[in-house]
Amino acid sequence: MSETTLNYTKTIGTSDISAVAGAEFQNFYIKGTAIAGTNVPLGLPLNYSYLNTADVTTRLRDETVSRRSVFGRVNYAYDNRYLASISARRDGDSRFGANNRYKVFPAFSLGWNVHNESFYHSDLLTDLKLRFSRGSLGTTSFLGSYSALSLLLTQPTIFGTGFLIPSNVSNPDLTWQSNTETNYGVNLGFLGNRFTFGVDYYTSQIENMLINQSVSEVLGTPSIVLNRGDVKSSGIEFEFGAAVINKGGLHWDLSGNLSTVKKEITSLGDLTSLPYVVYGGPAGRGPQFRNYVGGEVGEMWGYQTIGQVESKYIKDPSQNIGFSSSEYYVVDQNGDGKIDPEHDYVKLGSNTPDFYWGLNSKMSFKDFDFSLQFQGSQGAEVYNIDPIYWESQFGGRLKASFDVDNDRIADHNKLPFQETRNAAGAMMQDASYIALRNFTLGYSINPKAAGKIGLGSARVYVAATNLWYKMASNYTSFNPEGVETTNTGYLGPTTYGYQEGASPIVRTFTLGLNVNF
Repeated sequence: MSETTLNYTKTIGTSDISAVAGAEFQNFYIKGTAIAGTNVPLGLPLNYSYLNTADVTTRLRDETVSRRSVFGRVNYAYDNRYLASISARRDGDSRFGANNRYKVFPAFSLGWNVHNESFYHSDLLTDLKLRFSRGSLGTTSFLGSYSALSLLLTQPTIFGTGFLIPSNVSNPDLTWQSNTETNYGVNLGFLGNRFTFGVDYYTSQIENMLINQSVSEVLGTPSIVLNRGDVKSSGIEFEFGAAVINKGGLHWDLSGNLSTVKKEITSLGDLTSLPYVVYGGPAGRGPQFRNYVGGEVGEMWGYQTIGQVESKYIKDPSQNIGFSSSEYYVVDQNGDGKIDPEHDYVKLGSNTPDFYWGLNSKMSFKDFDFSLQFQGSQGAEVYNIDPIYWESQFGGRLKASFDVDNDRIADHNKLPFQETRNAAGAMMQDASYIALRNFTLGYSINPKAAGKIGLGSARVYVAATNLWYKMASNYTSFNPEGVETTNTGYLGPTTYGYQEGASPIVRTFTLGLNVNF
């Protein structure tokens, strides 16, 4: 990586001018080796020594990703009242198609420090600043080194190793996913800025969204990488700060923020909807993801459930001690007496939260310091497949008399029912959480005492992460933030929200000593 910059500053009367221009060159190198084997003889352990040479493939990975950028920015301030900034950068990345590797991303901002005007006087509202900004940035999102190319790979088949299998469809027009954000904001300071408050209204327009779109496998690949769709987000951001106590050696500062978000797909090119995709665990255990103009990204759809089939209808409870019927009553949305995805699926949720927030507290008293950091997210959902496995909800447990004609309609109450794997509403869970992310308690040795033993300063501390973590009442696993993105068939944000065996939230404890000589 190489970055070269040129800086310029100048003060002319009450005007302050600064500028920077530069160029950046980055190369990323990826090298590796992978060995895979197929057709292990039945009855033998999984050991490469039992494989035929023709059934073993070795892949050498030697990839290079290059990025080239030039950028510039000019800042101007007049009498610390009127502020302006304008910038632009031109980025090029080898991961994109040959026709669209370079793009320019401009930005500008304006500010007005009203409190510095001669006509403004207030002992209460001592800081008043109005802000506006608009700017664009680009991203490569999930792209691999050669996502714009059609690579021919080897794949295991029932006849042995298959060669020249395409892993993608070439797309020379693949280009940057860009995000243009507009902010309208105001900063307020009270009582000499002892208390501060800021609010922003923002809109974010994602254009040329990068997605993996599922396609017919007649092309030799289940999905292709392309730019398709625009997404608009909007919301309000609040932040505050307060010097609550500053007296007698005791200091207490609080700060926090809260952001709302609303997302909507505004365009999918020449389509009104992407193909519906079921993404999840083995044998199609997962919700149906829908992405359509006017909806959110990655909406999860399925049958709405209204309760579990009662355990008294299990044909042999002794075979399933402690387990449920693994069947759920579902809603016939159009009342036609039949259950099918076309007419009875409904939106069950998405992984986009309604709002998220943070709260920081810092206290010190003489030589002691104490800090807490809280975070939270409210309103997101996950499809959590874990209960299907740890509760063995695999169906086939009901008495024959429960549904004599086998039409998936309960005979005793005429309600339709589905086994758990098909009743997506039963596995939808609230992914909201409140977490004490960081906790620190420290003691700094008095500088005079430290100097007597030849130290410049010394501090001992104890710290913990995720010391307290509160999950939603209907969430049944160990990590509501742990969304699965590595299974076969994952297509990026359009299929985001499925959870499978997420690693538990990690809690750490640290005892430390900082010494300066």
